[in-house]
Amino acid sequence: MKSNDFYYVKEVAKEKSFSLAAKKIGISQPALSSYISKLEKKVGVMLFDRSISPIELTEYGKYYLEYADTVLNAEERFENIVSDLSDVRKGTISIGSTACFSMTYLPKAIARFHSKYEGINFSIMEGKVPEMLERCFCGDVGMVMSDSDIVSELFDKEVLFKERILMSVPRQSPINRKIGQYIIPTEDIIHGNLNSEKFQDVDIRLFKDEKFLLLNGDQPIRKIVDKLFDSAGICPKQVMEVPQTTTGLAMTIAGMGISFVSESTIRYSNLKEYPVYYRVGTKETMSREMCVAYKKNKYITRAGRLFIEELKQLFHNQ
Repeated sequence: MKSNDFYYVKEVAKEKSFSLAAKKIGISQPALSSYISKLEKKVGVMLFDRSISPIELTEYGKYYLEYADTVLNAEERFENIVSDLSDVRKGTISIGSTACFSMTYLPKAIARFHSKYEGINFSIMEGKVPEMLERCFCGDVGMVMSDSDIVSELFDKEVLFKERILMSVPRQSPINRKIGQYIIPTEDIIHGNLNSEKFQDVDIRLFKDEKFLLLNGDQPIRKIVDKLFDSAGICPKQVMEVPQTTTGLAMTIAGMGISFVSESTIRYSNLKEYPVYYRVGTKETMSREMCVAYKKNKYITRAGRLFIEELKQLFHNQ
């Protein structure tokens, strides 16, 4: 069998369509259909049930795909080992990330790494963390930037750093004049002085009558914030639900309401305008742990391992 045989069958099974699979592979639909038909004649069984829509793998096809995955994984592992022996002169590091993480955590780390290993390319796929973890498990990406709880039975993880979640308030909000002593200057956040003892944590109950922009319910930061409100006995006045922290921050700057944002988002977003920031809760309750995760027992190339170390070093020094 050729690796193309395995790859083509895998793509058709994933897309459940010859036309969609052909488009993804980059060949014509008739050419792909003919290729699969010839393969079926060669192995002597039907791999796909074409009598239903969308098409499905037959029982033979399922066993074939299981065998194909085994061979493709073995090929990938061998290619990774060869790449390692080539002294990191070429290769690709594939990363799953959210749009927010891509904007904040990855640019500087990738730029630093590329300056040392110019032959290593990067491929970034973006989406929500659960989706990226699923893509990682399926082998579409090698590693995932994540701030969520990782299922230890499926993934290994390496902690990069821990950061504080801050409350951002529209600069024009009247409440800032009442509690100005709690404001954290943006410059101190950027320069890593957020945890200085000169700053005080503000009581979230002072904001019980304010308007809030909250993340979607499946976001890890939203879960942290919900616990903060619950512990204070507050039912927040939500005026908008946002998909990511950068969206909430932009809306806060526009004056829509209060949002919650990570320390790193503030440090790396290079904003020309910014709201007013406060520490709420405690360092223990209002922090998240950032990590890089990958499929359990997956072989990580030397290039991938070096990039993880680059991430650790970058955030350890900041």
